[in-house]
Amino acid sequence: MIDLLSQLSAWHWLLLGVVLLGVELLTGSTYILWPAVSALAVGLLLFIAPDMGWELQMLLFFLLSIMTLVLGRTHLQRLVKGGEPSDLNDPGKAMIGRQVKAVADFSGTEGRVEVGDTQWSARLQIGTATAGDLLIVKAVEGATLIVAGSH
Repeated sequence: MIDLLSQLSAWHWLLLGVVLLGVELLTGSTYILWPAVSALAVGLLLFIAPDMGWELQMLLFFLLSIMTLVLGRTHLQRLVKGGEPSDLNDPGKAMIGRQVKAVADFSGTEGRVEVGDTQWSARLQIGTATAGDLLIVKAVEGATLIVAGSH
């Protein structure tokens, strides 16, 4: 086994990096990206220092993999996600600012509004609303939309 490890060349590391990049493309997890980058880096370093022993190669690969994983997950992930939380799985938050229509006259501040083909409970912030009035969603509290007049 040690004989095999002592024969590692830059091309072996570059091939490992390319194979890992291919696996990363299939998974899309970014976890395999960092060892792939590390293997490519070790391969390039071997072109500069071809007499590097296999022990140092493995140590560099291990350390680079850990460093790139930590840095990539903490810094790059924020850039990829855009830094802003997504409302994709929260339809209520996605409705803030949307125009809705009162289904019937509000009883005091309580009533129902139509959003697309769905009816929601609604609470009026100020004033009154009658059937057909257009309102604006200001906030969401549980399954109740907090609305205000659109004028």
